[in-house]
Amino acid sequence: MVRTFGIQSPNSYSAIRVAGNMSKGDTRMKATALYRTASILLFVAAAGNTYAVVRFWQAAGAMNSVPLPEDHRLSYGPVVLALGVFCSLCVLFGAYLAWHLGGLARTPPQAIGALGWALFAYQLLGVYVSFNELSGLVRILTVALAICTGWAAWLSRGARSASPAVK
Repeated sequence: MVRTFGIQSPNSYSAIRVAGNMSKGDTRMKATALYRTASILLFVAAAGNTYAVVRFWQAAGAMNSVPLPEDHRLSYGPVVLALGVFCSLCVLFGAYLAWHLGGLARTPPQAIGALGWALFAYQLLGVYVSFNELSGLVRILTVALAICTGWAAWLSRGARSASPAVK
């Protein structure tokens, strides 16, 4: 198929046909771009979370002296810091997974399986948490992440049904 983008050539019927019918390769490339975009946004989210944890750690010096009721050897400050760092690591793992799925979207999409939808569910959970507990830019970022991963999973599903089964 020859892509004309509005310029008529003898080998194509019309520019509308080219724009209306995406080939299997176009769908795979679009899914790859969406997964890679989600990966970059997740990396930005991890950096923002790490920055917020460090700022919180500097501001919450008084929490270091308040012991936990169950264990008087441990205070609230290190627990909050550990949870924040753990959340950043989980988001970085999501960024790695999205980048990896972007690479798999180029190959036969059967390799992705349900993992794309699992990442989408993970992002929907992030949207729920951000709308209940956070505000501003974080809400916009989580919605953009959910859209990218959901759209990429949908495109990968469509390419999977259009490509022959791998044995």
